[in-house]
Amino acid sequence: MSEKNITHYHMDKMVKYLFIFVFLISASVLGYHYNNQSGCNIVVFETEAQNFTVKEAIIFNDKTIDAEKWQWDFGDNTSSFQKNPAHYFEKPGSYDVQLIVNGKCTAIQTVQINEAIKIVDSTKFPVFNLPESIRAGEKLVLNDETENASAWEWRFGESPNVDDNNKIASYVYKEPGLYTIKLVVNNEYDYISKKKIKVLEPEKGVSILDQELPSVKPIKNWNVKDYPIGYKSGDDEDKPEDVKPMTAPNITDKNFSRMLIQVSNGTKTALDFKMYFCGDINKTVVVNKSTMSFSVLCQKIANKNIKIKSLELDKQKGTNCIENVSLIYKRTIF
Repeated sequence: MSEKNITHYHMDKMVKYLFIFVFLISASVLGYHYNNQSGCNIVVFETEAQNFTVKEAIIFNDKTIDAEKWQWDFGDNTSSFQKNPAHYFEKPGSYDVQLIVNGKCTAIQTVQINEAIKIVDSTKFPVFNLPESIRAGEKLVLNDETENASAWEWRFGESPNVDDNNKIASYVYKEPGLYTIKLVVNNEYDYISKKKIKVLEPEKGVSILDQELPSVKPIKNWNVKDYPIGYKSGDDEDKPEDVKPMTAPNITDKNFSRMLIQVSNGTKTALDFKMYFCGDINKTVVVNKSTMSFSVLCQKIANKNIKIKSLELDKQKGTNCIENVSLIYKRTIF
């Protein structure tokens, strides 16, 4: 065979192989596209909710024909493999929700989630009356008039702490200024009543400490411990004829315990208990089976974390003055 014929035969063979190679590649590409497009109808899904708000259940319904597998991506790092899942969004914002059907067909919708709408019941706001102004050093007494209230938190604004836990609250401002009084009842913190009061300068010549509590008056039912300074046995003829006993506001064992915890936190002192002892904060108390004065107890636990295991108050009948405190407590690390 001539060299020319051999070359021509060789070229025909190469063209044939090239054609077969191109055909196989084209067939593979077409097969791939066909495989990915087969059964891939238009992906359609719908969302169903009342308000599209935070923590509201939103139903995602897939409407794709011939769908057999589902993979949802809700755009908040959560997913689902159910056909019609219910989902809750924790924060407001725009979320791109993606659905993959049968592992290959995809659709994306943007869902706008809004803040939840709060329904406010105006009847739940605490009710109390407040004067426009008071002088520093004068006692402010407020009475909650909210119906069905059983727990109270009064904040009088000189500090962020709770100042009183009683229905009838009292407070003595130490510094003049404009303060906001806040009241929460029944632990419903969505309903806080806020009112402002102007605290004026104290009257000249009057000590704020002297104004915190009424002066202690002699008690009509005379006992030796209640006699005036300088009284001696046999001086009965000098006793006052018309002396009214001093009375103390009522405080429960639970609220007294809370105030002691505030002493241990450094937000109250023994002076804050003065009214409950009818002025005598040096009353002897029993603490962990030892006796000491109440003022010494407050100094001992000040700025130290404690946990009260038991507490019992002994009050004087008729005056409500605290006569004794029986307390068992322990120190805590935190």
